[in-house]
Amino acid sequence: MDRRDLRCSSVIFAFLIFYRVRPLTEADKKKATAGWEQFKKNLSKDVEIVAEYAHIWGTTYNGMITVESRDLSAFHDFWHRFRETTRWYVPETRTYIAQKEQP
Repeated sequence: MDRRDLRCSSVIFAFLIFYRVRPLTEADKKKATAGWEQFKKNLSKDVEIVAEYAHIWGTTYNGMITVESRDLSAFHDFWHRFRETTRWYVPETRTYIAQKEQP
């Protein structure tokens, strides 16, 4: 299947990614921050990080990012790169997917 077949121009998918960060040393915090900034610089044009939240009260998660894409395949690629980048300091995530119609 061609990648363009998975794209729907009238639907935007939102991915709410909750994450838990393990305790980090100051050196590990710097390494994680640098890796995250580099990761964001290399994002596909088909995926956008809309927001980053540092605290999620009422849950056991440390934070959440909101990602949007019209292309499920692009998000799939993003997800694998995200986990490769963050797995060493983010042992747990939970993702919810929503969609909205775009006129």
